[in-house]
Amino acid sequence: MTVQSPLADPSIVHDPYPVYADLARREPVHWCAGLNAWAVMTYADCAAGLKDPRLKAERMEEVLAAKFSGQPLPPDSIYHRFTKNVMMYTDPPRHDVLRRSTHAGFTRAAHEHYSRVIRKAAADLVASVPAGACEIDAVPVLAAQLPVRSAVQAFGVPEEDLGFVIPCVETLMTYWSGPQEQPVSLEQLLALLTDLHTYAIELLHGKRGKVLPHTVIARLADAQGGLTETTPEQTVHQLVLLFIALFAPTTPGSLSSGMLAFARNPLQAERFLEDPACVDNTANEVVRHNASNQFTWRVATADVDMGGVRIAAGQNIALFLGAANRDPATFERPHDFDLDRPNSGRHLSFGLGVHSCLGRQIAALQLKWFYVALLDRFPAIRPAGEPLWNKNLEFRSLRSLPLSLR
Repeated sequence: MTVQSPLADPSIVHDPYPVYADLARREPVHWCAGLNAWAVMTYADCAAGLKDPRLKAERMEEVLAAKFSGQPLPPDSIYHRFTKNVMMYTDPPRHDVLRRSTHAGFTRAAHEHYSRVIRKAAADLVASVPAGACEIDAVPVLAAQLPVRSAVQAFGVPEEDLGFVIPCVETLMTYWSGPQEQPVSLEQLLALLTDLHTYAIELLHGKRGKVLPHTVIARLADAQGGLTETTPEQTVHQLVLLFIALFAPTTPGSLSSGMLAFARNPLQAERFLEDPACVDNTANEVVRHNASNQFTWRVATADVDMGGVRIAAGQNIALFLGAANRDPATFERPHDFDLDRPNSGRHLSFGLGVHSCLGRQIAALQLKWFYVALLDRFPAIRPAGEPLWNKNLEFRSLRSLPLSLR
């Protein structure tokens, strides 16, 4: 009889780290039938796996088979056309070409502009909390709002189109549900991808809302005429990936889990207010301490040995970044939230190597400026009740966070 993996138990989502630590000791490369994949639990193995060319990032055909067994799609399906033409799910040399095509949106000058815009958006958001407020649910009031404001003001998603884009992405993201039953049907998945692609085409052609100047989307659109290595269709695919990344639960998850960490560790709030080096390290320590994207997928293209286990060519691998970020072999006192930690930046939450997250700097800016604004106005936040977590282990995030503002 096959024993169910503890990773498939939804009750662990609120605190999966004891399960990770136990597996890392007993079975660091562990078969999880719910994922149809080998779950890799240690920092050394995850870091090596992220850089190993034998583990391909082009894995969405295998992920589809794991989630919708016996329902293959034709090569011209929107699913395959999309996943085989975006950076996240492709390998060199195609990955490198696609990444170069987005350069205009992520230059140093662009990031300096985004920093100013995000700093103001964070300050305005925190200032919107009513004077005299003693307690709030920090997820809907704060954590869910900053990514939306940033999506409009820094990335360029037209504000008037949010009512269409956000529900599409929120439903689409349930496809990445971890080792649980699939809550979205294959037909829904394909329809949502089609809708987002139609929207991206209309946006590029000026048929939707107004894109603010100097934003990521505006810079990418302005650069299209000079691109010679990619096709217009690939530009559309990249835009759809951007929409999904913007409204995924990753940034709200990091913002809220960071608030929880500060509320439970008031001395760290004091360190933040005292030392600029702690401010600069906050984004790294927040995503190390509680990664929102708990694991990422790869597929073995050859037989590979990991953690003493022979993984056969063609098998799926789930690299558990959340477990790696709490590995005591790499991080001393890994379960402590510590802004003075000297190696917080070694976390794997934004990937490693050629597939490191293109938007990691903008995500870090959102975290930094949000906590600057929050702790400047409310330096003594404390828990005001039990936090509630969503049920998705793959993209782990808070649903509710009662905070006392004092």
